[in-house]
Amino acid sequence: MDSAQKPVPYGVLGRTLGHSYTPRIYRLLADMDYIRFEREPEDVEAFLRGDAWAGVNVTIPYKRAVVPFLDELTERAQRLGNVNTIVRLPDGRLRGGNTDYFGFKMLVESTGVELAGARALVLGGSGGAGSTCMTVLRDLGAEPVAVSRSGKVTYDDLDRYADAALIVNATPVGMYPACPAAPVDLERFEHLSAVVDIVYNPARTAIMMQAEQLGIPCAGGLLMLVAQAAEAVRAYTGEVIGPDRIRAVTDALDREEENIALIGMPGSGKTRVGQAIARRLGRAHVDLDDAFRERTGSTCADFILKRGEDAFRAEETRVLEDVAKRSGLVISCGGGVVTRDENYPLLHQNSRIVMLDRPLDELSKKGRPITARDGVERLAAERMDRYRAWADKIVASRESADATASVIVAGWNA
Repeated sequence: MDSAQKPVPYGVLGRTLGHSYTPRIYRLLADMDYIRFEREPEDVEAFLRGDAWAGVNVTIPYKRAVVPFLDELTERAQRLGNVNTIVRLPDGRLRGGNTDYFGFKMLVESTGVELAGARALVLGGSGGAGSTCMTVLRDLGAEPVAVSRSGKVTYDDLDRYADAALIVNATPVGMYPACPAAPVDLERFEHLSAVVDIVYNPARTAIMMQAEQLGIPCAGGLLMLVAQAAEAVRAYTGEVIGPDRIRAVTDALDREEENIALIGMPGSGKTRVGQAIARRLGRAHVDLDDAFRERTGSTCADFILKRGEDAFRAEETRVLEDVAKRSGLVISCGGGVVTRDENYPLLHQNSRIVMLDRPLDELSKKGRPITARDGVERLAAERMDRYRAWADKIVASRESADATASVIVAGWNA
């Protein structure tokens, strides 16, 4: 097949796209050839007039900039004032639409919160994404309030809205790689029924993790991303993708992107088990001790002996901060990672945490200065409750690292 016969792809138009889940989403949803089109502002019109694409999603900063080059807008795009999907009609004309509305509607409804008459704070509500959220919430009967750095309601005014039932984060605060970070402290709102964050990377933003701690239902933006893609597929091809399929793809992508982080006592086999899991899943494996050595030029044992445990723990946290914000890894943590509270949100934001439970008399002690100093029993007494509290799953060690990895992978894929 020559180049003239190759099918014209679908894709996403933006300026700097970097890592994006979107191509994978379209392949999972509809087996669609989907690529990234990075263009500078002066090249957007020529791109739209060209024939290198069959349909495109549009992302920041072009959601409004593309409008003058389109022949028509859907009613929803006209109402929202921005476009995130462009369809090339059979006669060559370009139609702009907005599928973010559908995506956010499905996301906020997934929380189960009663929206009729409820006050909802939309952080970043005056921006492009925020204005879509505001429209959806109004249509669902809520009373949304746009919060921004400057405008009618600012972050300094939030005490007047302490009765809010819903908070939506429509800002980039907390988005990878500047994570974890939160735009507000939820403890000032005593009547919250749900928290929604349209950020999808990391899997759990700081505001979502605080909601979890407070027992407030929360939802992240991955479901919205998949749902708007399903609506775009309908616009491109006419294929209707139902909610069950949307949720299944969301769950599959969540498993693909979320890290597997191994914790447990020193010498419990986290490195070898992590390597075996990575081989089975085709993932990269990061041993935090190796990452520590790459960052500092020193092994953990030498660093502790020369500078002390407190300095080592502080540096270990900095290494963890860099590693744990990434996606799709298998991470083998040091045995003492649970000794610092601040390490938990670093792991939890993008990982499922698995504790390896190995009998104390089977633990390796070689090259472990803290184990040699304090003894296995004392370390276990200090740390075991924390391992169990941090773990999403506890797995008893099997006869080999590969056998243990097999159990973990089977549970991961279930």
